[in-house]
Amino acid sequence: MDHGHMDHRGHGGAMDDMCSMDMLFTWDTTNLCIVFRQWHVRSTVSLVFSLVAIVLLAMVYEALRSLSRRFEASQNRRLAEMPRQHRVQASRRAHVIKALLYALQNFYAFMLM
Repeated sequence: MDHGHMDHRGHGGAMDDMCSMDMLFTWDTTNLCIVFRQWHVRSTVSLVFSLVAIVLLAMVYEALRSLSRRFEASQNRRLAEMPRQHRVQASRRAHVIKALLYALQNFYAFMLM
């Protein structure tokens, strides 16, 4: 049976809207997905907005890193001024907060990568 005359464009119609899988540098802005499939670039304008969004995400990441460093420095100063018997409990609480900040930082970093 010859199927050469059949047009398969009507089967779902979503093939034109799939994410492209270009692994090398490309100037093609159509069907580009950033981070998630839902963040789909379909035009040059949406690419520009996506680039601005990525810059903002990177700025938030750097702010989170700065917050983490400032929190650690303030906790170190605070622990140094505390009586020895209260340091263990305060140190545990600070350690949990630092661990959460670290986890959030790493999640953010992998998302941006």
